[in-house]
Amino acid sequence: MGSVTEYINEKLPRVDTLGDLDNLISSLEDQQAALNTQIQDIQAKIDSEHDALFFSSDAIVKRVAEFRTTHGMLKDKLINASYYRSRPKFMDDLQGLVAELEKLEIARNYFVVLDEVRSISESAKTEILHDPDLALQKHKELVKIVDHVYEQSREAEDSAVHLVDFLCKSKDFLWLELRERLATEFRASLDRIGWPRRVSLEVNFEEFSTTFNKLLLFQFYNVSQQAGESKAPDLIIALEILAEPLDLRFRYHFEGNRETNKVDRPEWFFSHFISTVEDHEQLMETIVQGILEQSPYISHREALHELIYAYLPSVQRKLKALVPVVMHEPQLFSHLMLETMKFDDHLRDTYLFAPYGQEEWAGVTGDIMSKPEWFEAWLSVEKEFALTRYQEIITTPDAWVIDFDSVGEIESKPTKSALRLRDLLETISERYKPLKSFVHRIRFLMDIQIAIIDSYHNRISSSLDAFESLTSSIVRAVSGVHEEERKKMIDGLAGVERLCRAHGSAYAIRDALTDWGEDIFFLELYEELNRRASQSKRNKIPKELEGISSKLPDALEEDGTIFDEIIKAYDALRTRAENLIIKHLSREVQRAYKTDSAFRQSVKSKDGLVADLFNSSASIAEMIAFLSKALSQTSFTRVSRALYRSFNI
Repeated sequence: MGSVTEYINEKLPRVDTLGDLDNLISSLEDQQAALNTQIQDIQAKIDSEHDALFFSSDAIVKRVAEFRTTHGMLKDKLINASYYRSRPKFMDDLQGLVAELEKLEIARNYFVVLDEVRSISESAKTEILHDPDLALQKHKELVKIVDHVYEQSREAEDSAVHLVDFLCKSKDFLWLELRERLATEFRASLDRIGWPRRVSLEVNFEEFSTTFNKLLLFQFYNVSQQAGESKAPDLIIALEILAEPLDLRFRYHFEGNRETNKVDRPEWFFSHFISTVEDHEQLMETIVQGILEQSPYISHREALHELIYAYLPSVQRKLKALVPVVMHEPQLFSHLMLETMKFDDHLRDTYLFAPYGQEEWAGVTGDIMSKPEWFEAWLSVEKEFALTRYQEIITTPDAWVIDFDSVGEIESKPTKSALRLRDLLETISERYKPLKSFVHRIRFLMDIQIAIIDSYHNRISSSLDAFESLTSSIVRAVSGVHEEERKKMIDGLAGVERLCRAHGSAYAIRDALTDWGEDIFFLELYEELNRRASQSKRNKIPKELEGISSKLPDALEEDGTIFDEIIKAYDALRTRAENLIIKHLSREVQRAYKTDSAFRQSVKSKDGLVADLFNSSASIAEMIAFLSKALSQTSFTRVSRALYRSFNI
């Protein structure tokens, strides 16, 4: 606006020049027309130049495209020609970037998996108490994720081994977390019914049953109903939790400093265990058994057996600590083993107990015997006791006195030592019969019983050897035994009685061995021995028999017994004793016959000869009468017939 005013003032400076205004306007219009013409000319030139530039740029683009194509072809040729000789740096950089990109992608996938695992775990923990089935489905999802990642990692040469390890631990931790939450809820229900005190059946078991069933669902979720019984775990979680306060009370009484914890009173903690089981027997057989029977997986399992099984670790732990303390004290160790076997027998006989899935239970005794050093220590203790008792038996003053009242009239009369030895052997058998291991049984049989039986056999055989020595004319001449003393030992009735002791002792042990051989325990032992001995003949000695293979019988008959060879040895002793009795009687009869002949051929010293004849006849009659009482009817008949034949000769 200012520039227009200045222009007018310049062209019309005074008032008298206003008349030139029309001329001024006309001049300005002429100038405007000239300018418009110039603008049109310039616009035409611009349009012309634009068109030329457009066509020129299009050509340039085409040329650039052609250049790029040519450049690409040349580049490919260059790369193909020199790739292995001089790799361009930018290719290395490019591959480095690609590798980094792949790592970032793997890391992203890791975080995706970890976030999913975290989400599933939190959801399962939230739902476990309200909807256990949903929580277990979440856990199952987690298991599938872990399995999928594991398979992918294995296909990629274990490229994600750390991730797999973390996921497996996460899966296991979640399982333990879910278990603990359910267990806490179940423990609260136990407090409300008064466990571990004896529980009245009148209380409300609704919460107890609900929480018990949740634990069953949790434990057996992945077990198919069809195969549930075969795949079910050994220990039921709910019963394990039931046993926790029982175990705590057991520790309080028998693993601390209380008066009830005594090494010489193992029967105390065994009795405590049994009384605890008795206190809860009714609850187990009614309420808990009803819950188990409704389960499709463990309907055939016994609730009371499961409680015993869950509670047994308390006793096993106590024995594990106690055995090393008493194993070097023979009296204490023997007492402990006796009480342990009584405990096992009580559980078997009273409750028919055996852990689920086991046809035969070795007992807590089997836990002790599973340690070779503990078994050897116990075997040594029992062997020492048995041998000491055996020595007492054969050295007591009345050891070789014949007991006429212990058996029937038609049987051979045993000595007191034979009867006591039979009782000792039976006691030893009762000691090791509860053992379930064949090797342990056979070791007791061979190391203790057979050793004692062999020793007794040798003792009897030695007595017969001594008798024969004293009756031998050659030995009599050099033995140094006074004639009068020798006669007191073997002549007449003294000799018969001495032989009958040996005969009766051998006969008693032989009969006992025959009876034991038909016992089911020894028949089973013989059957197993037969099987293993047959393996040893094929040079396939089982490892567990290597230490005793040299003691196995050379030949075993299918219908035989384990004592057959020993019975034959004692039969031989019995037969030998009978033959010596026959020889002794024959000798006495011949002596009497000589006395009778001297009486008929001589008139001198008549009174003395008559007395000798009478004494000889009376002595023979006395010996025959003694034999009729001491020998069995069969043996006496054999001796009588043999003597008759000898007399006729």
